[in-house]
Amino acid sequence: MRRRLSTGFALALLLGLSAGAVSRAQLASSAKRQGTYFVGNFNTCDFSHWHTQGPANAFRIVPAPTKEGRCAAALTIGPWASGGLGSPQADGAALWLPPAPYGKAGSTVWEHFSVRFASGFQAVPGEWNLFAQWHNDDGWTKFGQTTAELSNVDWMVSNQNGVSRIRMRIMGGSSSAPTTIRVDGPRLRTDHWYDFRARTVWSPDPSRGRVQWWLDGKRLYSRHVATLYTRPDGSVSSVYFILDHYRRHAETTTTIFLDGARLGRTRASVRY
Repeated sequence: MRRRLSTGFALALLLGLSAGAVSRAQLASSAKRQGTYFVGNFNTCDFSHWHTQGPANAFRIVPAPTKEGRCAAALTIGPWASGGLGSPQADGAALWLPPAPYGKAGSTVWEHFSVRFASGFQAVPGEWNLFAQWHNDDGWTKFGQTTAELSNVDWMVSNQNGVSRIRMRIMGGSSSAPTTIRVDGPRLRTDHWYDFRARTVWSPDPSRGRVQWWLDGKRLYSRHVATLYTRPDGSVSSVYFILDHYRRHAETTTTIFLDGARLGRTRASVRY
């Protein structure tokens, strides 16, 4: 996928604040102390925390089903979403965040988000069924076909021989000959909230980079691995975060639900 597609609170409380307001202030202060970078859990019941890309009718806020709080997001795509994320070979819609320091070499980021595949969801054959990505920046473009970059860490539904599974793919190292690692999770279940939690150390050096992945509380992967690219001029790539519904073009219409997205410096900072 090649496209371009974040105050401290005073602890002293004014007389007359309701118990609910006190609770919100305390939660915000606690999150900041724990190192929370971003909260995009749709509790505002809109997309105000995100940038969007794709057809307007692909995006909905729904009161149910939800994983955390008042609302969730529903991304629906069909053949009418062709080219929505830049590729005429694909259908797509995305929620994305601008680049930030936590996506650069030497940084560590925890992430937590939940995904639910609606009843009737069908994955297209192969890997091109993406729903979450740490996407490489567009610095590769000046090197043209000498690079083989794709998003550095992403989650997808892999449909092989008619069997659909949750899969994580990691890419990094030399941008002209990157290392690719695939980690398969369980078979896909519809109408089930999948709980994703991961910790990533960003580096093009496989001895320094690291990815740890938990799905529904079970650790599926924990190893040192290159997580960024070194480009032909010696520069190092960076990444930004995307939640999306992005697939190779198909004639079906499918929906995924997203909720509870959090990014932070520590495990505690992304806890629901």
